[in-house]
Amino acid sequence: MIVHRYLRSSLALLVALLVACPPSMAQEQKQEQDSPYDLNWKRDAIYASGALVFTGIGYFTRKQVTGHTEQTLLGLDRYDVPGFDRSTVDNWRPSVATASDYMMYASAAMPLLMMADRRARQDWLGLAMMYIEVGGFTIGLTELTKGMVRRPRPYAYNTDVPLEERMAPDARLSFFSGHTSTTAAMCFLTAKVFSDYSDNRVAEGLVWTGAVIAPAVVGFLRVHSGKHFPSDVITGYLVGATIGYLVPELHRKKHLPKGMTVSPFGSQYGAGLHFSYSL
Repeated sequence: MIVHRYLRSSLALLVALLVACPPSMAQEQKQEQDSPYDLNWKRDAIYASGALVFTGIGYFTRKQVTGHTEQTLLGLDRYDVPGFDRSTVDNWRPSVATASDYMMYASAAMPLLMMADRRARQDWLGLAMMYIEVGGFTIGLTELTKGMVRRPRPYAYNTDVPLEERMAPDARLSFFSGHTSTTAAMCFLTAKVFSDYSDNRVAEGLVWTGAVIAPAVVGFLRVHSGKHFPSDVITGYLVGATIGYLVPELHRKKHLPKGMTVSPFGSQYGAGLHFSYSL
């Protein structure tokens, strides 16, 4: 369901951007002098499309997972679960899981905070592409891993949980937490971009604090609800935070150290680059 909604909304956004924004606008954004990012409309359209394809591959892999049978459920032994995760098998709180759903959906709107800066608003097209890239690669990797690992969720071991829940395909998609990875990716993307544009250290600190805490809360709710083991949410947090931080970092303009200059030279004997450094 999460992947369906993401694919539909992202595809609609990508198509709208490609249709509505002529190359001249993209070129203007690329040449924006005070932007911290090297944004290239055509290049990022390719990256964003690749992210969506990757999401589709992950979704297809996850859909191949079938549910437990009564026989395989009888073979599940809580003592086969590592001690770090074992206490979670007695958790079963559907209302808490619903609360984590709402928190994850809310995190998808957090990147709107990036628009608080004038330069960010001018770079909206490139930032929208980054948003699609972060979401696509995070969800794609999450779904692909779930479909390959097929780890039983904690509640699959709990005989107090309704049998139909334990036998559903979703009961074999514990590793790693998609709610946590998605929330972390969106929050860290927001904080990284906001801090790259902002000169207000207090505001940056508040945004980063929220970005760190929000996915941790979602992870706690997923464990408390019985949907995930602690190791699932820790992994999801690290994966989402890494992608959310790295995508904008890889888009940053690369500046030489202060005092260093690079200039090309050529002669009848060849060509190269001349480096100089002044104190």
